[in-house]
Amino acid sequence: MFRILCCIVFLASLISCSSSEKKENAILVAKNSAIKEYINTLSDEVKISQLFLVNIEGNKNFYNVEKTGALYGNRREGVPLVPGGCILFSYNIGDTPEQLFNFIKSIHSFYKENNNPPPYIAIDQEGGDVNRLRKLTSKLPSQKWIAENFSEKQAKALYDFQAEQLKLLGINMNLAPVVEVSDSFNEKFLDTRTFGTLDDVKKYGEISINSYESHGIATVLKHFPGNSNVDPHTGLPQLFINQKNSDFYLKPFEVLLNKSSCVLLSHAIVNITDNSVENYKAMPSCFSEYWVTEYLRNKLKFDGIIFSDDIFMSALADNGYSSDIAVVKAIEAGVDCIMLSEKRFAEVGGILLKRAAEDSVFSNKIDSAVFNIIKYKIKAGLLMLVPISENKRPSFKVKVSDFLMDFDSEHFNNSFKKGTEVFYETE
Repeated sequence: MFRILCCIVFLASLISCSSSEKKENAILVAKNSAIKEYINTLSDEVKISQLFLVNIEGNKNFYNVEKTGALYGNRREGVPLVPGGCILFSYNIGDTPEQLFNFIKSIHSFYKENNNPPPYIAIDQEGGDVNRLRKLTSKLPSQKWIAENFSEKQAKALYDFQAEQLKLLGINMNLAPVVEVSDSFNEKFLDTRTFGTLDDVKKYGEISINSYESHGIATVLKHFPGNSNVDPHTGLPQLFINQKNSDFYLKPFEVLLNKSSCVLLSHAIVNITDNSVENYKAMPSCFSEYWVTEYLRNKLKFDGIIFSDDIFMSALADNGYSSDIAVVKAIEAGVDCIMLSEKRFAEVGGILLKRAAEDSVFSNKIDSAVFNIIKYKIKAGLLMLVPISENKRPSFKVKVSDFLMDFDSEHFNNSFKKGTEVFYETE
């Protein structure tokens, strides 16, 4: 009798699990369907703009520098053309936290008035030399300094307060941390930007990622799969990977990527020296279907945003990869978003639109990239999935969120004070 009861309980649990899984799958299908329906409401011009993270003008009131006609060679025609994401450089940062907040608020207002999906606002805030907010936020030392001087507890506190300050400013993406391991092959280029050894990269990298992500700041792991001492702003790095040294390059990303929202590819040409990958072709990693799709997507199961590094860097342009070639190759490889230091993207955006119209496979790759970006914007709270069905069959609709209120100076100042106190504990 006891065995019979155990079998009944076991079967009941299986039925319950099966029912629960079916419900979760139905909800996931409904959410994905809602995202696709939302994307279908976007014009081709707005859709293609989602694929770009671009620097912008100004530090007080946002304004567009291009119109949609520029996608087709008509610069003066059309409505404002704006990128899916905005990256802030030092000259975009005002004199006070409130000025930056109000500038970001003006960006969102402009997008809303012109019927564009809200942008994510990104910044390079690694710490140390790469610190765009040095005059606004509490002190953020370099990653190397933190690994050498901070306990895990201190590092968590410092990154928590830094993340809180970014959130209060209206920033929701940090192009950090650098999770490359340092040695003589790359230390001249990386310098203090890395946590150092593999153990320190895994330990402090996870602390940094968790602090930012838990405060709603997407982290962008850099730079997959690595760099050499050649500065990609001026030359094309070469990496030589085999089964013996692969952990040096790949292990940090294998361990940390599933904790992060995004990853940024380097321009380095990766040479696999032991023939461990069949039919492999050495090329800049952001153009490699092996590294982007087969490795990141299929092997590591990463479903966040995959960024190219800046496609206007000399590393590409001086080696036969002009921006019009680079933008197509990146999307073909499976990259979701193209990063540009320039303020105009219509010319390369138009190239993507033309190619999509001619090639259905390429068009599907663009659709997949836009889907991943809109999915991230929902995760970031810029858009929201609203349940709309009143019956048992789940159904959702994508709507724009109201998420940016007024600047909370008291909260910001308190976070700044505590972040500063954590840093000076080590002095």
